[in-house]
Amino acid sequence: MGAIPMKFSVQHLRAFLGNDITVGAEAEDHELIARVTITLDGFQLCDDQVDPPSVSYERQLPQAGDGGPHMQHRLTITVTDPEGNMKSADRRWQDMT
Repeated sequence: MGAIPMKFSVQHLRAFLGNDITVGAEAEDHELIARVTITLDGFQLCDDQVDPPSVSYERQLPQAGDGGPHMQHRLTITVTDPEGNMKSADRRWQDMT
């Protein structure tokens, strides 16, 4: 994995069905984002090619996945630059209701 400087942001809120999730990534030091993949609980939610490559990315994923009392979740965001270097972030949480 390369050393692309990256800031990630993840917001999630339990929805009527699943979770409403917003994911963001900001490249630093003149880096670019060429591809973003997002998985929730082992299932791929999206695989976005960013063309032309950009310094920022944001995606809303309404009612993603399943939800239920005490259900555990794992969200993984992987960003790839134009040279194929990757950086990822992981967010885990448990539904309360």
